[in-house]
Amino acid sequence: MNQQPYILFLLSSARVLQLRDGTGVPTGFWAEELVVPWNLLKNSGWTLSIGTLDGSIPIVDPESLDPANLNHDSQKASELAKQITCIPELEHPVSLQSLQAGQLDLMQGVFIPGGNGPLMDLAKSVDVARLLQHCRDHHKVLATLCHGSAALLATAHDHSDPPFSGNPVTCFSAAEEAATALAGRWPYTLEEHLRNAGFLVSVGESWQSHVVDDAQILSGQNPASAAALTEAFIQRLFFQTNKENRQ
Repeated sequence: MNQQPYILFLLSSARVLQLRDGTGVPTGFWAEELVVPWNLLKNSGWTLSIGTLDGSIPIVDPESLDPANLNHDSQKASELAKQITCIPELEHPVSLQSLQAGQLDLMQGVFIPGGNGPLMDLAKSVDVARLLQHCRDHHKVLATLCHGSAALLATAHDHSDPPFSGNPVTCFSAAEEAATALAGRWPYTLEEHLRNAGFLVSVGESWQSHVVDDAQILSGQNPASAAALTEAFIQRLFFQTNKENRQ
């Protein structure tokens, strides 16, 4: 158990993305969306932890290490793969289901990277809804990136509105989904589902950095948004901690 303030990276532990046509493809977390925020936060001095719904070890989406999905940059793919091996916390994730009140109190913020996995598990989890409600009630800093914004769809047992419904957010856009190899086969369109759940969705130009900096939640559209989103997250963390220290 963490004995000092920490940031929780909530990752999907889904292994398969079930497509609309009934087939499945391997999934997991998106390498760049974990590595970039992780390194920026680590270098800023934060203690970091990784969690999954039940403590299962998350896996990297193989597509996120394919040079074809990284502007054909083989060196970047190799570096991302190497960086993942430098995160030992991936082998020992905490279970979101078992987080105790003391651990939640020490948690300063939650960062939810994408990959397609969140569409499968985080979006449907009562435990995620409970975590998000805790963030809202206790002013914890929250950031979602790309398909990580699917976690915002999670609802409690009573199927009430998601905790942050009504807030401005962004996510991997419908236009970007339509430009991938899974076009027409996605299990659902995240942008559409977020709008239907009451979120005020803003999307920018495809494949370009786009960050929504709202008072209650920070979100980034795609992997290109990882660095800018994390910088905004860090600024919010320092603002929040300084505010708490003054009280």
